[in-house]
Amino acid sequence: MVQKINVHLSKELYEKYGIKKFPVRKGDVVRIVRGDAGKDDKNNVKGKEGKVLQVLRSEGKLIIENVNISKADGKMKPRKIDASNTIIVKFDLDDKIRKDKLAQLAKLKNKVVEELEEETSEKEESEEKNNESQEHDEGNSEVKENE
Repeated sequence: MVQKINVHLSKELYEKYGIKKFPVRKGDVVRIVRGDAGKDDKNNVKGKEGKVLQVLRSEGKLIIENVNISKADGKMKPRKIDASNTIIVKFDLDDKIRKDKLAQLAKLKNKVVEELEEETSEKEESEEKNNESQEHDEGNSEVKENE
C-alpha cells in the first residue's frame, strides 16, 4: 500500500491550524520552495504557486498547474515536482471528512478554526431551510389534492 504524501504547511497555515504537515490532494494550492534557479527563467520553478493537478503517490511527486518542461521537439509537458520541495498555501476543503480532520487536529493544538465552523454551520442552515421549504411545499400539495 502506498502512503499518503504529507507536505509542510505555509507559515500562515501553521499559525492558523497549529500543524506542520498534512496530506496533499488534488486541488490544493502549493508553492515550490526549492528547485532550479538555473541560468534562464524558463527552467526556474522556485517560488511558483499553482493548483495540484495530480498526486503521483508511487513516485512521491506532484504535477502542478503551469509548471511545465519543454521536450526536445519543443512540446511542453507537465513537470513532476518532488513533494518535499513544496509547501501547501491553500487547502481544497470540499471534502467534509478532510475538513473535519483538519478541525480535529487544530483542536488538539488548542487552535480555534472559525472559518471551518462558519462554513459548516452555513451549509447546515441552508440544508435545513431547503428541507423546511420542501416539507412546506409537500404540505401545500396535499391540501390541494384533498380539495
